[in-house]
Amino acid sequence: MTFTSLLRSVSLAAALLALPTPATARLRVVTTTEGLAALAREVGGDRLEVQSLSRGVQDPHFVDANPILAVKLRAADLLVDVGLDLEVGWLPPLVLQSRNAAILPGGARRLTAASAVAVLDVPTGVVDRSRGDLHPGGNPHFLTDPRRAVQVAQAISLKLTELDPAGAAVYADATATFSRKVTEALAGWRAQLAPLAGRQVLTHHRTLSYLFDWTGLASAGELEPRPGTPPPPAHLARLVEVARREGVKAILVEGYYDTRSAEQVARLTGARVVVLPGDVGGVPEATTYQAWVELLVRRIVAGLQ
Repeated sequence: MTFTSLLRSVSLAAALLALPTPATARLRVVTTTEGLAALAREVGGDRLEVQSLSRGVQDPHFVDANPILAVKLRAADLLVDVGLDLEVGWLPPLVLQSRNAAILPGGARRLTAASAVAVLDVPTGVVDRSRGDLHPGGNPHFLTDPRRAVQVAQAISLKLTELDPAGAAVYADATATFSRKVTEALAGWRAQLAPLAGRQVLTHHRTLSYLFDWTGLASAGELEPRPGTPPPPAHLARLVEVARREGVKAILVEGYYDTRSAEQVARLTGARVVVLPGDVGGVPEATTYQAWVELLVRRIVAGLQ
């Protein structure tokens, strides 16, 4: 397809999607990540048409700002983003291109999920490029905590009720069901992880602070010396010393990261490299939020045995 043909296709798709939504049509919800999309599906069911701008196999910090994504945003009845600058490199230009004023930050059809949770790892002092790709508002990877996922689901439910009052009872019932399922599963996940409480692990990026918060695991450090910075040999050498001293048995790496640095540290320490799905959809089995967390728990337990 030529570039001109592509532009024509995009324009036609935009025109079709911009047509008025029939009264009986489903709400069109666009999320920035698959994890948020999974939560929206849990609470909205058949009343929603949900699309994610990124895939579960992608690093959500870096998504190609393809014009087709702007077309999806133009037709969105609701945009749910993570916030805390996770999507700062690609979402703002897409929202501007969409010409959908209601999904601008603070708009009536915009929900930033971070507003629903208590945020960890809020940096202190001067935040500039010398500290890497640090998130000034705190760590945006809060969906690794099921308790916070429930809070986000509740926030999505309230926003949907505001936009679609006729579906209020459906959203409330589905949210209650999801909250109950996750709470029950959380007890089982904690029981599996309880014998490992206090154990230290290495991670590639600081993606698992929220998981550590509910599991009792602890961080011995990150392969990245600063967020978004590739690990130099001297930093890896220091981590080898830390891993040997602290008895680190596992290096947890999301599937969208290169594992070569982790494998190098593993060879020198005897630790295992444990590859985790970075989000819902990160592996074929992670079809729902609950299935994704189940996989995280299962792989971490196996890696630390």
